[in-house]
Amino acid sequence: MKLNGTVLRCSARKVNSSTRETYVTNLLVLDRENNSGANYTVEIWDDKGHELPLMSEVTLTVIGVVNKTGGVPAFRAVIASSAPAQESAAGA
Repeated sequence: MKLNGTVLRCSARKVNSSTRETYVTNLLVLDRENNSGANYTVEIWDDKGHELPLMSEVTLTVIGVVNKTGGVPAFRAVIASSAPAQESAAGA
């Protein structure tokens, strides 16, 4: 599933990993294609942290669902330009 939206919040942090450096970037994305203007929280796990400017447009490929009950739906995604060849929407 593709998610096109506007970045409302962005933060990145290093997470502990015994095999390599890993970062998680947390985004709050406004989906303008959704008539109700839905917000989604998104996790991007990568070997580098991403710094996306606020109010910039972003295209993400959703690869999993972290939480879809109560509150803001949360997805795991990759930035579309670096999306893996095999995508799995994992129920999204």
